[in-house]
Amino acid sequence: MPGPATLELKAAEARAYLAAVRSLLAVARAGAQYPDPRRVDAFLSLLGPDGSRGRRSVVSIERASGLPALHELIRVRADREVAGELLQGPGRRSARRTGLLNSLLDAELPPVSAAEVRLVGRVAGGARFLVVRDQVDLHGSGFVRFTARLVQRGAAYIALERADLARPSEDFLRQLERCSATDVELAFLLLAELPGLAVEDVVRGQVGPVNPFAPAPEPLAGVLAASPGAAVLHLALERAGPGVAEDRCPDPFSRFYRKGLGPAARVAAEERRAALGYRVSKERRLCCTPDVEAPLRAALSARGCPLVIRSR
Repeated sequence: MPGPATLELKAAEARAYLAAVRSLLAVARAGAQYPDPRRVDAFLSLLGPDGSRGRRSVVSIERASGLPALHELIRVRADREVAGELLQGPGRRSARRTGLLNSLLDAELPPVSAAEVRLVGRVAGGARFLVVRDQVDLHGSGFVRFTARLVQRGAAYIALERADLARPSEDFLRQLERCSATDVELAFLLLAELPGLAVEDVVRGQVGPVNPFAPAPEPLAGVLAASPGAAVLHLALERAGPGVAEDRCPDPFSRFYRKGLGPAARVAAEERRAALGYRVSKERRLCCTPDVEAPLRAALSARGCPLVIRSR
């Protein structure tokens, strides 16, 4: 039988875990194609015995991602919703309780899922839009930002109100949810099937997983086993579109979507790819604690996959 999906870290373990992940997130310096790292850090800062001001000594993490469990984010967001009302309500509060409520109010937290559609410009017979969806990946890989640049001719999926306010339909939001949870190439193909939409490019930026709190692939597992207390944060970036120069997958822990298909399905996918004229790029960089930077470089180089690795 499979084990539990989450792992509970208590007291000192929780403190050490949160300090490590926040440090790696700061090292990562994730850009605009990833979920906002400041929001992720704000969420982490409210967890554990210190972040909760002693209210919770336990942090639940997803075994699949090594990041805090979805219910932790839902709980913190719910606490933030009522923080203002509690601060203004009757009764005395301890300085610790007041500090927690103020911290909750000040925090800009990541969404469980949220989509934004923005008009970028007009084109002949239509309009160009930038679509961004942030979410916690329910499959356990981490925090995800999905970005698409689209040209719409007609008003089937995105309506314009007051000339420049973009209003996506419920059907489009459902399609977007489906796309953002899958491989970037498959997402491109799914969007390209929608009538009236031309897909310029799609990008999927992912923060996570964190090893060894999530099972590490080789050779990372061997390096981490030899260095207790060490940790590695993955940042994966995938892009598909005609503007991608060539098919590239220097990421040793991923592969092209079409390479996982059976012979007949792969032929059909290659024909569709040729018709749409897109290519795919998949990259990954690693952020690690300083003690394993050199061993990780050596282990990955020995396998012919020298990834970008950062520890400071």
